[in-house]
Amino acid sequence: MGITLDRVAILLHKLQSHDLIDLDQACEQIQLAYPFTESATEHRVELNGHAFHALCAIDALGVADMYGADTTISSPCHHCGETIHLRTTSKGRALHSVSPASTVIWYDFAYDGSAAASCCPAIAFFCTNEHLQQWLNAQTPRRDGVRPTVDEALEVGRAIFGPILVEQRYA
Repeated sequence: MGITLDRVAILLHKLQSHDLIDLDQACEQIQLAYPFTESATEHRVELNGHAFHALCAIDALGVADMYGADTTISSPCHHCGETIHLRTTSKGRALHSVSPASTVIWYDFAYDGSAAASCCPAIAFFCTNEHLQQWLNAQTPRRDGVRPTVDEALEVGRAIFGPILVEQRYA
């Protein structure tokens, strides 16, 4: 591609400084590039016959629209561990199914320089609103965030990740 290794390193560090990727300690490998991570997380996304780990519930929901392909998501309730299953339809633009139907999401505002290290661990699925509330009541200090519906969370994920792989046309 005509890019020197030094230039690649500069570009990767710039992406990291904007919290778009994270590099390992030696700066030799990309550990994460939102919405995906090499590390095992609780958010498993199946896309076109491949399984990936997303950094948070919103990231998992945004993958389908980003790739224009439907996904299946499985993630444990962040409180009790019950497995939650979600499937998208219409190339990621809508939800086909959510099980259990009582599933809710917590969107945490605890951003502190790296979403993966600060807010992502708490942006999660809960099998019921009661489990979310029990989890929130046990948090010290108190968490700051919102509880979008699953449909609203899908829209947030689409807004963040949908435009990423869209071909840009410049006049």
